[in-house]
Amino acid sequence: MSSIDHAAKLLGIALSDLAIHLDSRQLVSGLHQAVQQSSRPEVWQDWFVVACPAARLKCRPITARLDEIEELARAGGVIVIRQPEEWVTVSADGVTQVRSIDAEGQLRSDRTLAECISEPRVEAVLIEGGFPRNYADHPHPSPWQRLLHFLSPEWPDIFTVLIYSLIIAILMLATPLAVESLVNTVAFGRLVQPIIVLSAILFGFLAFSAALRALQTFVVEIVQRRLFARMASDLSWRLPRVDYSTVESGNTQELLNRFFDVVTVQKVVSQFLLDGISIVLTTLIGMTVLAFYHPMLLAFDMVLIVAIGLILFVLGYGAVGTSIRESKFKYSTAAVLEEIARCKLLFKGAGGPDYALYRIDTQVAGYLDARKRHFRILLRQTLSALMLQALASTVLLALGGWLVIIGELTLGQLVAAELIVSVIVSSVAKFGKHLESFYDLMASIDKLGYLMDLPVEESTGAVTISTDRPFELEVGTSGSPNQWKVSAGECVCVRGSETATRELFNQLYGLHSIQTGSVRVSGIDLRDIRSDLLRREVSLVRDVEVLEGTITENIVIGRTDISNDIIWGAIRAVGLEQRINSLPLGIRAPLNIDGSPLTRTEVIRLIFARAVANRPRLLLIDSALDSLSDVDIRELIASDALHDPELAVLLVTGRDQLRSACDREVTLTSE
Repeated sequence: MSSIDHAAKLLGIALSDLAIHLDSRQLVSGLHQAVQQSSRPEVWQDWFVVACPAARLKCRPITARLDEIEELARAGGVIVIRQPEEWVTVSADGVTQVRSIDAEGQLRSDRTLAECISEPRVEAVLIEGGFPRNYADHPHPSPWQRLLHFLSPEWPDIFTVLIYSLIIAILMLATPLAVESLVNTVAFGRLVQPIIVLSAILFGFLAFSAALRALQTFVVEIVQRRLFARMASDLSWRLPRVDYSTVESGNTQELLNRFFDVVTVQKVVSQFLLDGISIVLTTLIGMTVLAFYHPMLLAFDMVLIVAIGLILFVLGYGAVGTSIRESKFKYSTAAVLEEIARCKLLFKGAGGPDYALYRIDTQVAGYLDARKRHFRILLRQTLSALMLQALASTVLLALGGWLVIIGELTLGQLVAAELIVSVIVSSVAKFGKHLESFYDLMASIDKLGYLMDLPVEESTGAVTISTDRPFELEVGTSGSPNQWKVSAGECVCVRGSETATRELFNQLYGLHSIQTGSVRVSGIDLRDIRSDLLRREVSLVRDVEVLEGTITENIVIGRTDISNDIIWGAIRAVGLEQRINSLPLGIRAPLNIDGSPLTRTEVIRLIFARAVANRPRLLLIDSALDSLSDVDIRELIASDALHDPELAVLLVTGRDQLRSACDREVTLTSE
């Protein structure tokens, strides 16, 4: 077996700690192709970054200290490290697992990370389990299904909280049992010593319960942090990979407002882990104690359970649906407000203010109606719980008093039973608050589901485009009169309808799949190339998109293989060198979201520089240069940006100056 085979074998063992199945054959095949076809075969992290998506794994390169690596493993990742003589993986399944495999295929798991690695910081790759579940493949999962899936990585900590809650619930009985003992002691004697001993024991139990509650709070805080971090991480992975047709047909920015519902999920999950579980366990344990006091109290327990069930499930029927409907109107109202803020001049015109008010009134009316329907259900549950509290306390007092009178129950047992039932029914009385939080949780999970439902691009296909042969683009079926080719070093103007040219560029950039016809890139059918790897070889200049960051960040976009020399080369190629040198911070100067302090023309040049710095083999320019002045266009034509011998350029333009700078023209026609 080769070194790559050994690495895949070791990774498969490490992933098994996380109950993740690895298609090792697909990973090995992808790793071998990545090594053979990579422009940087010596950078082993690139092998995994390229190959892992095809094996349904998330992967990113990292540089970290040994303690940071162990922390990442405890957070649910698998870290792969390459050493001169072996591969090392770090994972965690309760405890940290450090495994290694040498060139002979010998596995070891008896060493610590410090024994395997001598350097204080190492380069590694972090593999974070499988892809986030694509709910778009499963139509309309219920909020319950979404919640269970969302919390599934937290089950070990939730189980810990459950154990703490169970112990705390048992210790809660210390007070009523101590009161029972105290009443009996006072009734039959006046010695002070038993009271002191009883008080000391009670203090010990309550102090231990308080310590467990503090530990429980800490564990829940860690769960809250991870819920937020995991949702943000999943979205940061999903959004760049969202199927482009989904982005085209909807307002993704407005949809992302739903991300803030993760805060509601954090708070309500915390509330239920700290209070909800304790209430349930305290109720069950308290009822169990009552049942041992007398059979009549067992019957009282049964009636109480049935009444609570009726309040929760019968009187609460439909509450989740009304809560979700209420939440939808809140977001639609926010969307209208955002639209009013976005269209600044439109709503200042004649009729604009009145129309804005009309649109908001429509949404608010819908919200108020949905809220009224939801509150009607919530109110009947709350009133029923309060009525149950009054009835339960009264019935228990009467029943317990009667049992004491006939000698079936001691006075201490009556007092203890009254205290236990008081805790139970007060918990039931709080159901209104907890139920509203629960319904908010279901609505929030439903809203987060809109983000989880965003379909992502397929990650199957050829690992990369071969660099062994000259670049050539072939559009159209071989032998067809409409077939045309573009080779490296050519600049071709593409003419045709806006729909046709835009669709072709979308296909060449991997945004849309090819439905009819044929497109081949360096001899490979475009449909067989993974879209993310296709974009490493193809750059598209179309819309003006600027990040709120430095000029360097706007050019590099996270690429670690783009040096300062490449950045300045791209800047010179588009004629921005003098302008950027005039800025106080140069390429480290910050840009606002509108591109300032650069002008709009300079921003277009910057976007063009971004595409050039990517060092593509195919550059697509979709009418992006048409708004430039004649002087700017002449400067671009005179530069090397459009005349690189290793670069093929396809240009869509309405400017004669740009057309005349192309080597030839092709016209798109339907076959």
